[in-house]
Amino acid sequence: MRQIGSFRVLLFCFFVMGAFYPILDVEAASPSEVLRYEVTWNGSKAGHGDITAVQDAKQIKVVAQAVSDGVVKTLMEMWSRVQANFTPRSFKPQWYNCHIKTNLSGPEIVDLAFDHKTNLVKVNKQKGSEKECHAEKFAGLYDPITAVYMLRSRDLTKPMYVDIYDGKDRSRLFVNLAGSEQIKVKAGAHQALRLNLRLQKIGGDKKEIATGKLWISNDQYRLPLLLTSSPLVGTIRFELVHAQL
Repeated sequence: MRQIGSFRVLLFCFFVMGAFYPILDVEAASPSEVLRYEVTWNGSKAGHGDITAVQDAKQIKVVAQAVSDGVVKTLMEMWSRVQANFTPRSFKPQWYNCHIKTNLSGPEIVDLAFDHKTNLVKVNKQKGSEKECHAEKFAGLYDPITAVYMLRSRDLTKPMYVDIYDGKDRSRLFVNLAGSEQIKVKAGAHQALRLNLRLQKIGGDKKEIATGKLWISNDQYRLPLLLTSSPLVGTIRFELVHAQL
């Protein structure tokens, strides 16, 4: 359904917001951060969600949850939970799971398990009563959360991209620094860097999936403050309302 596809773009943007959170010190004892966002769609309330990151010396664990509110909920009730584990510094994806439920259809689940010895990713998918299981090569591909964490570790002043696989589609995320400015969100006022984002399908007609702008705080925390995305169905806006550091 077109609405499910649109929501997957919304979820991807949500991952970008959380995954630009700074990489934690591996010597710290299981630190945890919680970021809370409000979502609007074409100016109307659409949802809210939290992203939590926990890290130890072996792996980073990220959990992102989102639910529909307002105008979106009147059309379709949606709930999502996404989890990803990957290694710090080397950014090797280990496990990724995306679970979406709506009141119009059965659950949609994608589970990816990465084997770096064979360069194969085992893909398990379920949509309603339909199930699929197979393995495929993943060299150069990252799940959505690991991908943007890897980008976060790079020099943001230089144009960059990363190739992403979510168990369904292969896409390329381009990131370019557009400038710096003062910005005010519900979590407070900050000096911020503004990044231009572009998500493009890999292969075939290389169709552009979505574009957006991301503001992150220009300080040691690099908090993701605001993201505006313009998919075909309208403008989606994610705004930071609370950060537990």
